[in-house]
Amino acid sequence: MAIECVETQEWIEEEVSKPVEQWVEKTEQKCKKRPWWHPLKWLCWLVTSIVKVVVWVVVKVGKWVVRTVCKVVGTIVDFIVNAAQGLWNMVAGIFTWDWSRFFDGLFQLLGSALDTFLTLLRVIFLLDTLDYIITEYQRGQLRTYVRTKLGFKYSGQEFQDIIDNLRIDHGAFGYRIPMRAIRTYIDSETPSPRDPNVPNLVVLHSDDKTINLKELCGFESPDYFNEKRYKTLKKGLHASGGGGGEIDNPISEDELDTYISSRGAEGPKFIVLSMRDGVHKTKLRAAELKARELGLMPQWKEEDQEVTLARHIDHQGSTVSAAAAALVNFLADIIGRKKKVRDPMTNAIIDETEALNELCTPVAVGVFRYSGTLRGISACLQGSPCGQFAHDASGVSYIDNKPDIVWKYVPIHELGHYFGLCHVEGVERIMYTPKPGGKKLGVWDQIKNSTTWWTVPKLLLLKGEPTFTLEEAMQAWDYIIEHFPARCLGSKVVTPFVP
Repeated sequence: MAIECVETQEWIEEEVSKPVEQWVEKTEQKCKKRPWWHPLKWLCWLVTSIVKVVVWVVVKVGKWVVRTVCKVVGTIVDFIVNAAQGLWNMVAGIFTWDWSRFFDGLFQLLGSALDTFLTLLRVIFLLDTLDYIITEYQRGQLRTYVRTKLGFKYSGQEFQDIIDNLRIDHGAFGYRIPMRAIRTYIDSETPSPRDPNVPNLVVLHSDDKTINLKELCGFESPDYFNEKRYKTLKKGLHASGGGGGEIDNPISEDELDTYISSRGAEGPKFIVLSMRDGVHKTKLRAAELKARELGLMPQWKEEDQEVTLARHIDHQGSTVSAAAAALVNFLADIIGRKKKVRDPMTNAIIDETEALNELCTPVAVGVFRYSGTLRGISACLQGSPCGQFAHDASGVSYIDNKPDIVWKYVPIHELGHYFGLCHVEGVERIMYTPKPGGKKLGVWDQIKNSTTWWTVPKLLLLKGEPTFTLEEAMQAWDYIIEHFPARCLGSKVVTPFVP
């Protein structure tokens, strides 16, 4: 379901329920002015109860109607668009002998047809309605759980500020959390630190051979299943399109060869982004949608960040722990995230105040590639009881991969780790991994790890996409309430300084 549908449901809950509930409270107050023996006092009490029931029904039914209509219309529109794009790519792939593009179109067409069929099936047989009822019930449970947990830690005005900010008592419940979405890029004009007269990209490609500009500009690919959709963009007033087949490629392979062979003296000036605009937006929208299941409402701020070192273009790390350690340094050195301050002699933590404050603004960085088979990596600041390790800085990174139906969930998977969640079994779960504990599994073990008794009914009949569970949402809020500063959650209480 599109994020626009969910946002409309939230608008209904926000705008309809709150004002009417206030009106009901005023009516109840008027009734109290009558003497206790007055017969109209009982009638007034009955009217108040009826109005509250009607409000609840109107909001719930309104949200359900929006969800159903939006799902049907959106599914049909998406099918028409994807079918047209798929057919075009298939025809173009045949005439240009680009079989990668042909299979992209074929998979897009077949995947869209299957998704449309299953979605309409769920709506017709009211399975989507059943899922809506379950979701609303679980969301109510999450509200109650968060309120109770907050009550154990906060009180007075601080507690009320947080309750109001999270809309726990009325309106659309959720933590409206600002998040930075950073997309890395490289620039053909940036000089090399070793030789200012030669562009950095030429040195890395030709001299050090630590990057492959042909691949980064979209002219080579290691294999179909590791093909990335980078975007090459000419610099200048009339630059348009992008590399890797997005709209058009303003840089030809001959122009790139000229740039490399002349060591930057000739050829076009350009930048290469780690992923196309549409690809990046798809991942962010998927993260925004699925985060709702954790009670989070990401408010994305999109940025672009230049990288110049080979290890920041091709991120290193033979193991998950090594890659996470490299990510922490990248987040601190390039993105500017604060690290825990450690004693240089004992390595003990001296101060982590600044690092904790940055939990309020998660950062998700789209990078070019990893040296291994990783699709994303995370740095969880405090760790979690389920086995997530603690790191000195917080943030996540991810790469692009096809198809989107699978890999668009990588950013929200890594953000799940950011909030203290761990890997699980079953492909119907966002936090699923084919390599539990970083171990390689045989074929039979992979099948057992990827399926549970709930996989088929949830993935095909109820949801149609991977999800978070209520238990994971509660676990994420345990982490948030325990580690996030109160001001992150909406507290306006200023704690006095004690020398």
